[in-house]
Amino acid sequence: MNLVYIHGNHATADSFNFIRSKLSGHNDILLEYDSAHGFYSNHARMLERLADMPDLFFIAHSLGGIHALHLAAELGEQVLGGVTMSTPYGGSEAAEMVACLLPFSQVLKDIRPRSAPILEGKQIALNVPWTNLVSTAGASPFMLAANDGVVTQDSMRHRDDIQLVDIACNHFEIVLNQDALAVIQREIAQVKKRRAAQSSRDRSAFSLAQLLG
Repeated sequence: MNLVYIHGNHATADSFNFIRSKLSGHNDILLEYDSAHGFYSNHARMLERLADMPDLFFIAHSLGGIHALHLAAELGEQVLGGVTMSTPYGGSEAAEMVACLLPFSQVLKDIRPRSAPILEGKQIALNVPWTNLVSTAGASPFMLAANDGVVTQDSMRHRDDIQLVDIACNHFEIVLNQDALAVIQREIAQVKKRRAAQSSRDRSAFSLAQLLG
């Protein structure tokens, strides 16, 4: 299985060092990007790198989860599932406000609730197991709604076609959280179990076809 790690805005793949140290027996693919280059430019480079790789499982944080969602939609059957952490699928209302002060910030343009990446993401139908870990601790006084210090809980809970798991930590602590790691380990184990069961069914069907042939 190929584990695809996508970090959040202004972070690096090093943010996953704790999680990666606890997961073994997989091929790690670390996707780096610079939000200043724009969502779709980064997306194109990520898509090119993953184009011919099978058995992909995404592990992504914050904005990285939006990238994972779009990549999963384009890569289709290459994708086995994913776990995102603190990902604002509904966009960031804080970005909407801050964009007034920083009108040339590309990442603020990309993450606003009415941005193209967010609106197009809402139209994506996921056909694989997908989980978003909702960070429920921490709070910014600049947001009235319950938030993790960066994005609102409502935005993290925005989709109704994925599993949601509450994790009692803030936006940045989640990549170091033991409970978050346990969910990731569980989801990977379940994917392996489903693949083994499917392989067994395929072998049985093949054997039956030979007998009947």
